[in-house]
Formats: sequence, C-alpha cells, structure tokens
Amino acid sequence: MSSFLNRPMIRQRLLMGSAFVATLAIGIVLGMFVTANTVEAQPTTEFSGSSALMFEFVKPSASADYEAVMQKLGEALNETDRTDQARGWKVFRAGADFTGQNAVPYVWVVDPVVSGANYAAATIINEVVPPDEMQQIYESYTNALTDGQIKALPVQLELVADF
Repeated sequence: MSSFLNRPMIRQRLLMGSAFVATLAIGIVLGMFVTANTVEAQPTTEFSGSSALMFEFVKPSASADYEAVMQKLGEALNETDRTDQARGWKVFRAGADFTGQNAVPYVWVVDPVVSGANYAAATIINEVVPPDEMQQIYESYTNALTDGQIKALPVQLELVADF
C-alpha cells in the first residue's frame, strides 16, 4: 500500500500549490515596495499659511531652462483643475543675487494659498506631460537649481495687517 505523499499526482499538486503561494507572497511584498516608492517619488510642497513665498536659487547659466519649466508649470496649472492655484501664483526673478551663492533668486508669490493643495512644480507638470518629456523637464528643473546648500526656501505667511 503506497502512502498518501508517495502518489505522484498528489505530490505534484502540493508542489504546484506551494509554488503558487510563494509567488503570491513575493508579489504582494514587491507590490508594497513599488507602491511605496511611487508615492515617495512624487514631491509634495504644501503651504499652511494664508500666503506663502518660495525662494528658488538658480544657476545663472540655467535661468532660461528654469523659466521654460515655469512656463510648462503655468500651462499645466491651466490644463488641470488647478485654476484656483494658478490665479494666486506668480513667479518673479530678483534683480540681484542676495544669497552669496552666485545664484539668480526666483520668488514664487502665492496669495492666497489653496489649503491642502500641492504646489510641487514637478508633480503638477507630471499630471499633463508624457513620461519621456517629463524626465527631461524634471532634469532641467533640478539641474537649474544651484549646487549650494540651499536650493529652495519656503516661507509661510500669515496676514497681520491689511492697509
């Protein structure tokens, strides 16, 4: 009399079942890892004040690249449902370097801030631009920022007097 596990058909089913469970477990673990990285890859910039400033410090040789990315940002804001953000968001170039880093300071003026909205330029542009083009835009944006210690400086503002 042959034992239960010595039967070739049952042994094969157990082996296939075990392989299936192992594959499923590995897939779940990898799925959690990939999902976490995707979420982390999307930058977030939120402002908590009623108004905000964001200083970004750009290499002098990359001002045109930075301004081209800001143009794409404006287009993306108007192509998505972010018109409230676009209405209160302006980007200015400072007349002189005040950083000591040989940088061209740019200032985002956000007034009013849309509560809970993400102001990360790369994330907003990514919503409307094809992935291959987005990679180039992202590299232009990040390479335009100075190599100095401070590349961007957010400032939350609360109104204390309105004259």
